[in-house]
Amino acid sequence: MQNRKLLLFLVSLSLSFVNLVAIGANDTLVPASDTLGKQVKKVKPVPMEPYHWNVIKFNPTPMLLFSEVRNFTLSYERLITRNQSLAIQAGYLLLPRLKFLSKLENIVAFAPKEKYGINVALDYRYYIIPRNNRPAPDGLYVGAFVSYYGFKFENHLDLVKTSLLNDAAIYGKLNVVNFGVNLGYQFIFWKRFSLDLLMLGPSYSFYSGELGISGGLDPALVEAIDKELVEAVEEQFPLLGALLSGENLEFIGYKSKWKFGFRYSIQVGFHF
Repeated sequence: MQNRKLLLFLVSLSLSFVNLVAIGANDTLVPASDTLGKQVKKVKPVPMEPYHWNVIKFNPTPMLLFSEVRNFTLSYERLITRNQSLAIQAGYLLLPRLKFLSKLENIVAFAPKEKYGINVALDYRYYIIPRNNRPAPDGLYVGAFVSYYGFKFENHLDLVKTSLLNDAAIYGKLNVVNFGVNLGYQFIFWKRFSLDLLMLGPSYSFYSGELGISGGLDPALVEAIDKELVEAVEEQFPLLGALLSGENLEFIGYKSKWKFGFRYSIQVGFHF
């Protein structure tokens, strides 16, 4: 997963850098007055009239990160001036099936019970006029955002090689609220089609959630498997793993903390 993230970031950064170099523009210098011909002043650039004022976009980034094709995220961006916009994003996240270490296969069997997640975000963007040779929302932008991610999963646990019935389960919940700034570049092709590359999105994030085992498992069995369970969860769900810090499942319960986070994405859309 880390390699996929790094590759996605490098591709986005490279494409944007090449385009920025190609479209750089200088401020225009004109005479300040007829009587003082040698005096010049910079003319404040005026944003071009947009081709259209709306963009609806599809975000495939969650599919790439979670390897789950059923993840579906849409966003809508609306210009509020010639070079500023607001955007809202919402999506459904389906987490990958939790897989555990091979040593646990002889102790318990895991059956998915439920797993899902949601994400919503609100963005403000300012398109930097001197760097753009086309009207917004085409061009380099900076901005701010607030976003929320919520995840929940539960796996039923069955003892292997026994007829004993139990109602045990491993469960986890996570809520993440992010406050951040972003830098990106949006391409508008043929005045209609959008490719939006959000390159940098550092954030300060509040994490809260819980992880635990419920039901009728023997305490000795819980103690035998909790380390492996934590390792598996941390590996597959890094956001939830950020709350665990190597603790045992039976002592975790609810936890919360502030951490620095990061946001990036690729979106494709229709400009209208």
